[in-house]
Amino acid sequence: MLTFRYPKDDTERSFFFQFNIEKNLWERAERERVSVKLSKLEDAELLLRIHNASVKRGFFNSKNLINFNKHIEWFKKKLKSNSKIYIGKNYKKKFGYTRFDETKNNIFEISMGILPGYYGKKLGTLMLKETIKKFKIKYKPKKIIASVKKSNIRSLKCFLKNGFIKVKFNKKKHSTINNLNIKQEYYLELK
Repeated sequence: MLTFRYPKDDTERSFFFQFNIEKNLWERAERERVSVKLSKLEDAELLLRIHNASVKRGFFNSKNLINFNKHIEWFKKKLKSNSKIYIGKNYKKKFGYTRFDETKNNIFEISMGILPGYYGKKLGTLMLKETIKKFKIKYKPKKIIASVKKSNIRSLKCFLKNGFIKVKFNKKKHSTINNLNIKQEYYLELK
């Protein structure tokens, strides 16, 4: 068990205050490290790069790489629909996206992706946290769900750290945008 005592001399006081200042600066830097904003047409190339990289790595159900023209057509439709796409930035550099697609009755399925150069830096976890917070305030969804490939451990951990839980999928009770393959995917719900 840790106990707290006040610093007894100037050296200890100096270290104590320096440590607290550094800790506060670090926590603030962590919060500012990732920002999210709603996407615009100019973000299409970023999503295409992430999609094609994820397909190559087997993270998405799709096995097809997409060309730019087909992607632009899809992206324009998404921007006009009920879907909401947020872009994650790391110190102003775009690195990922989070997308919310309405399945039915104000229930949204969330998906996300980040550029491979940003894997392993906890940016996906921070982006997901910020996006969910903004989305819940603005759109007040009844429920947020996700499906994650069982082989995509990094993505699963990211969702679990952000309050999602694994739920046994029931076709009568649950819905997803894509057909869920329960042998290869987990069905998750935000608590």
